[in-house]
Amino acid sequence: MRRIVIFIGVLSLIALTPKIIFSGECKKHIELFSASELAKEYGKNEMWVLNNVKINLWEKQSSKGKGKKVGQMLPGSRALILETSTDDYKVKSPLDKSVGWINKIQVKKTLFQDTETRKACNP
Repeated sequence: MRRIVIFIGVLSLIALTPKIIFSGECKKHIELFSASELAKEYGKNEMWVLNNVKINLWEKQSSKGKGKKVGQMLPGSRALILETSTDDYKVKSPLDKSVGWINKIQVKKTLFQDTETRKACNP
């Protein structure tokens, strides 16, 4: 009987381990407008948007003159928010791992997401 209880305890630990090991932190992210949404805005097809549109990340906030381009993101992608200003978000690009500022007008929405599993979460 004791072996069965220990065995069940070990099994439950094994079942919970992936959640403990592989879950990150619940953090706020941005989501950019999708290629299909941008295609409608530009009057082009989705494939054209995917081949021609990248969203730039900037060295400085919009209100401070943007500065140099420091990275890019693809339409529809999500990125971790590092800082927030009145008009911009400072994010880390999943495309090239760059860190820069993006204007809020280019962002479809913000959401909370696990940093490891990328699943929706509640803060």
